[in-house]
Amino acid sequence: MRLIVLGSGSSGNTLYVESSATRVLIDAGLSARETARRMTDVGIDPSALDAIVITHEHSDHVKGVRVMSKTAEVPVFVSDATRAELHFTAGNEGVRWGEAISSSRPFQIGSLDFHPFTIPHDGVDTFAFTVESGGVKVGVVTDLGYITRLVSERLRGSDMVVIESNHDRDMLKVGPYPWPLKQRIASNSGHLSNDETARWMREDFDGRAEYLVLAHLSSKCNHPELARLSALQALDSHGPLFFPDAERRVRIAHQGHPTEWFEL
Repeated sequence: MRLIVLGSGSSGNTLYVESSATRVLIDAGLSARETARRMTDVGIDPSALDAIVITHEHSDHVKGVRVMSKTAEVPVFVSDATRAELHFTAGNEGVRWGEAISSSRPFQIGSLDFHPFTIPHDGVDTFAFTVESGGVKVGVVTDLGYITRLVSERLRGSDMVVIESNHDRDMLKVGPYPWPLKQRIASNSGHLSNDETARWMREDFDGRAEYLVLAHLSSKCNHPELARLSALQALDSHGPLFFPDAERRVRIAHQGHPTEWFEL
């Protein structure tokens, strides 16, 4: 299995994963044109996609779905509740719908096995996923207010984890957002703070993953080095043998450009 985060942040989230001949996007929150450009830049043929899987209906996760599905002629896998909330400007005509997905019911796309599970966010039916193929397991968890016991259980045994580290709590307090938005972000159905992600690393992370990728960072209420330092300090609390070479293995997903390829 190999994957790449094409973009991550409040302006659009898209992750590409492939195994054998199966190629899937998790979310399509960038415009279709920008998604195709980034895919091409990193050596992916957009027309070779097999499917798009959607976590929830917020625009930074679905902006490019309609056009990508129509032009690449690929099915979109989404829950019934989320599909009912998708209202594209140009309508839903041309979207190819895959099977409806639901929490805790695994489904398969080619050689990739998807295991969706519910997370606390203010979407109508928000999921995270673990994806498995050939004995490799990857966890993809963003857009949640806090890390539940279920999330921790599902992430155990992962060979790689892409996890939200959205905001620094102090920066959020003094940041430019209006007060109701600050309350939403900081709520239990909002987004993960650096502190909450670090708490998971101290208390529940099993240390197995080769890489930890911090994702969905706020451009106004966080800084990549703050998120990274918070994670490194949490990992260091276990001692040097728990997650050796952490400086190399903790990565940041950015809004403006793709990450490097991760081969597992």
